[in-house]
Amino acid sequence: MKVIGIVSADLEQTPLGTASRQAEELLGVPVLRRTVERVCRAGRLDGVQVACPADQAGRCRALLEGLAATVRPVDTEEPPYRRLIRAARKWSLDGWRGGLGGATSLDEYAHGAVAVELAREESADAVWLCPGAAVLVDPDLIDAMVDHYQRVAREMRCTFAPVPPGLAGTVFEATLLAELAPQQIPPGWLLAYKPDQPQVDLAFKDCCYPCPEAARHASGRLIVDTRRALETVTELLNAQPDPDVETAGRWLLERSGRHVPPLPREVEIELTTEDQLADTPLRPRGSRVPGRGAIGLAAVEQIAGELAAYDDSLVVLGGFGEPLLHPAFEEVCRILSAAGVYGVAIRTNGLSLEEGVFETFFRHRVDVLNVLLDAWSEELYERLHPGRRLADITAALNRLSEARVAGGRVEPLIVPQITKSVDTVEQLDDFFDGWVRTVGWASIEGFSHYAGQLPDRGVMDMSPPSRCPCRRVRSRCLVLADGRMTRCDQDFKGLTAVGRIGDATLGQLWRSEALKTARDLHQAARWDELPLCGTCAEWHRP
Repeated sequence: MKVIGIVSADLEQTPLGTASRQAEELLGVPVLRRTVERVCRAGRLDGVQVACPADQAGRCRALLEGLAATVRPVDTEEPPYRRLIRAARKWSLDGWRGGLGGATSLDEYAHGAVAVELAREESADAVWLCPGAAVLVDPDLIDAMVDHYQRVAREMRCTFAPVPPGLAGTVFEATLLAELAPQQIPPGWLLAYKPDQPQVDLAFKDCCYPCPEAARHASGRLIVDTRRALETVTELLNAQPDPDVETAGRWLLERSGRHVPPLPREVEIELTTEDQLADTPLRPRGSRVPGRGAIGLAAVEQIAGELAAYDDSLVVLGGFGEPLLHPAFEEVCRILSAAGVYGVAIRTNGLSLEEGVFETFFRHRVDVLNVLLDAWSEELYERLHPGRRLADITAALNRLSEARVAGGRVEPLIVPQITKSVDTVEQLDDFFDGWVRTVGWASIEGFSHYAGQLPDRGVMDMSPPSRCPCRRVRSRCLVLADGRMTRCDQDFKGLTAVGRIGDATLGQLWRSEALKTARDLHQAARWDELPLCGTCAEWHRP
């Protein structure tokens, strides 16, 4: 069985939409060369092909001079699903799976049509694919995965590894890609949940290679296609110059408990505390939330300007009110877009969706529209929200979908959400499967009592049996409509505010002594000493 390696190279732009770093030096060696050197150390590949845009072939050959790899100029027109995968993966870049619609890291760089053509020209039975910025891809793991694939190829048509992006490529049967490519289906779709085609998760089948436990449990992007990933990989290489998959996994696990980035990866901004569903029993709204007015545009500009320093920064417009009710909602979106914030999501009750708002979404490239519906049936929605009709929101979402398709767009991805509670538990399956069929994905969120501040309407406690430090205190924060940054998104009253945007920068508040103390107490398992943390049941969230 002939298996060739294909490394996807682009010296200008990554499939994520970020600037490529493949021609830049990393500790004295160009990124692309580092990757191809490691791939060429694998002994089970029958040749290594570096697929690149035709106008970059000369530069790629110069970067790879002396290596046993063939630079292959190809037609690299983006596959139609590339923009969809880009939007779906923005909030999951550190994991191999977890993207909206079931998108995985396997989808980000795979170009099915290119792989099929190179496999045909090389008479290959299968291809091993990886991105040109995967500078830590493990040669021994490549060999082990190829051997594993050859053992299971009769039953399984691919082999993947559930490890942080950048440590492993993926083996695909050439004929499988040939079947998917004409349909414009990304290869990771094989792993996605499909309500009308139920199957055992492929992560529990023989196509999933059994990697070391440390790597399976670790998270962190090790593909050098964002500034944050570059910093992570540089730090790892300084500590471990030639790590294998297990060493890299252990390093990521150890680092997760101590690393605090210069800026949060994700900032949730509360635009206003106004909400048409002020009496909902499922989340803090209305009289439960202190009135904080509408956030000032200067605070939004400050946050956006600082976050732009990182090309993978994320903003969620949510908090404890309806963001679409902010009097300058379009200007907020314009500020975020103009600053270059990588990902923008809006969490809405859906009652203010209309054509003018649709144009704002399209014009400023909102990635995700998270719609808090909480019911599948009209009867339940009316019971939870008297005087409101689910059909009105459903009709608005249909109009948004039609406008999106008419304009040849994929964003915003629509993600209806239901909160799992004693009120909604009987409709969870119908809600999830129904919306997956309709818009491609849905979300089920556990009920939160917000550290005992709300009556508990949860079905059961979903927290793991043993508590560990909260990860979110090291990765994300919430800015309330009055400009104050809180320690976490469970603090709807602002009890743990560490300062105010304007009085200090986002970076200063993020690295404040108050937040440092909170992180240190969590790491020392002394969360009971912090307001809200001791009674919180949401500490396990990623």
